[in-house]
Amino acid sequence: MYLKKIYFSPAYMVLEFLFFYVFIPFIAVAYLDGWLKVLPLLLIAAFFFLILRIDPYFDKRTLYRLNKKHLRKSLPRIIIISILLVWFTFWIFPDLFFQYPLENFKNYVITLFLYPLASVLPQELTYRVYFFHRYRKIVPEKYLLMLSNAIIFGLTHWIYGNWVAPIATFLVSWIFIFNYLKSQSLLNVSIEHYIYGFIMFTIGFGHFFS
Repeated sequence: MYLKKIYFSPAYMVLEFLFFYVFIPFIAVAYLDGWLKVLPLLLIAAFFFLILRIDPYFDKRTLYRLNKKHLRKSLPRIIIISILLVWFTFWIFPDLFFQYPLENFKNYVITLFLYPLASVLPQELTYRVYFFHRYRKIVPEKYLLMLSNAIIFGLTHWIYGNWVAPIATFLVSWIFIFNYLKSQSLLNVSIEHYIYGFIMFTIGFGHFFS
């Protein structure tokens, strides 16, 4: 009972947030290279998954449900943003356009298969599912919580060592936030996240995320 009281205390939540969302990403940036940078994310996501599974206040259906109605409503947005992403990359970074699949097709295919498991699902579980379930208790103002989520999600992408990744991630995180809060589904937001990632790596914008 005493440990439960500590776990749900605001002070512990703040320390937990700083440790998992600030300290560990900083360590990843400072001391890890290459694919090892995603290892902390995988470990954190696995830990948060276990916590959510035993949390009596968490709706476990969030992890497995697919909100088909919301998915259909998301399609026009996904199509428009995908077109804009292709146009933006071609306009601003023409030298990168289709560079990855053309120059390294084998790694491109491997990336498309590993990306949802090693990046998309762990990110959405950590930064959407766990984040909004856990920290709404200490940041009850909805839009302030959403802003903090977008900021911390963007800053985490400094691990890629460029300014494009954090800014792009901050902007696109608002789409993921609204998707998750509307659908209450890990699968829904992960599907949209993967589609943008698939396009991003295909057209060369993934250069900033590798």
